[in-house]
Amino acid sequence: MKNKQKKDKESGQAILEFVLIFPIFVFVILIVVDFGWLFYNYISVENSARNAARIACVEYQECCYDDESKTPETGPDGEGKVFAVEDVEPYFNTSGMDPDQIPYTEQEINIVRTAVDTLPGSISDVTVKVSYSYDSSAALDYNVNSRCNGDVTVYVSGKLRVLTPILGNADNHMLRDVGSKSTYKVERNSSDDSE
Repeated sequence: MKNKQKKDKESGQAILEFVLIFPIFVFVILIVVDFGWLFYNYISVENSARNAARIACVEYQECCYDDESKTPETGPDGEGKVFAVEDVEPYFNTSGMDPDQIPYTEQEINIVRTAVDTLPGSISDVTVKVSYSYDSSAALDYNVNSRCNGDVTVYVSGKLRVLTPILGNADNHMLRDVGSKSTYKVERNSSDDSE
């Protein structure tokens, strides 16, 4: 009789321990999965910035450049031009469009398209910022072909939905900002040799 009572108490104790430990165990597993998810997406954003910077270091004569005033175009901070993907995406296929109605150059569209094509679908509200170091140090006699004397930096950022409140904020709908930047030396084009 004593053995049966002792066994029943141990069984109840095991169930209680399981009930107390199981939620903690599940939470730890979710955190591990969430960090893996975040890491995977960060690597994807980093790769996207690198691919876009590779295009921007070669195609730069018409990127972030106002052909009429012969000056570089910059964003509100004065350091680079920011492209919201939702604004540029409708121009990814420009066939049949009037070129005067397209507010972006083909090179700008190629840079943004390259960034978007390498991003996973889990990243939302994507922006791409392109800045050339030569533009900020240029003298009065600015020449876009002289950009090969500097670097190009591409910063890709967006929002990622996470699973746990440790990585995300419930007030922000469990979204976390992810971003990465890549800098390349601007390459001299064959057209630059005519200077």
